[in-house]
Amino acid sequence: MENYIRKSDMEKSSWNTGKLVSNTTTEKSSWNTGKIVNDPVEAPSLVEKPQNISNIAYTLVSDNIGADQSMWDIYREEIAGIESQGDYSVKGGYNDHYDGRYQMGKDAKIDASSLLGYSLEHNAKARESFRNDRTKQEEAFAAYTVKNHDYLTANSKKYKGLSLAEKLSVLAYAHNQGWSGANSWLKSGMVGTDAFGTKGTTYSNAVKEALK
Repeated sequence: MENYIRKSDMEKSSWNTGKLVSNTTTEKSSWNTGKIVNDPVEAPSLVEKPQNISNIAYTLVSDNIGADQSMWDIYREEIAGIESQGDYSVKGGYNDHYDGRYQMGKDAKIDASSLLGYSLEHNAKARESFRNDRTKQEEAFAAYTVKNHDYLTANSKKYKGLSLAEKLSVLAYAHNQGWSGANSWLKSGMVGTDAFGTKGTTYSNAVKEALK
């Protein structure tokens, strides 16, 4: 699936700004009621669970976010279903910039590698290797999610006060819109969309429903 097109075209990782990137559009949301106006929830087709998830991934999530293995499995399956239908080998998105089961781009890999302690390059050879390494994809996805959790914990009082399930829902939103986009959503209720028209709430709603 070399030309698979990811629904989100870019990481919005300007975490120190706390602002949505200018090429997103917004729509009013109501976080407290759990309802999003005119926001259909996708039912992703989930396929292909990895045979051997790295213990590093589970440990990162458990120690830093507090999610146990069962909860993390639900989360990652929902994200994978939206991003790639569970396929580790795909590349796509804007300018074919994103790789693997969770469609991770250069900026997400940089964030992840800072926590993992090993480099995740984004040149052609490294990207091919990444798409062929399920364990590394799982570790990178877990580390990137933990980094978004850390950014939100440090910058959002509202996020800090959420339940674990609610935090995972916000982290799903952040996977599409970046942590700063998620922070803005929590503050204003305005829903960001990517260049393909996919709302961040497509991700958050999927995880929210799956964790009920």
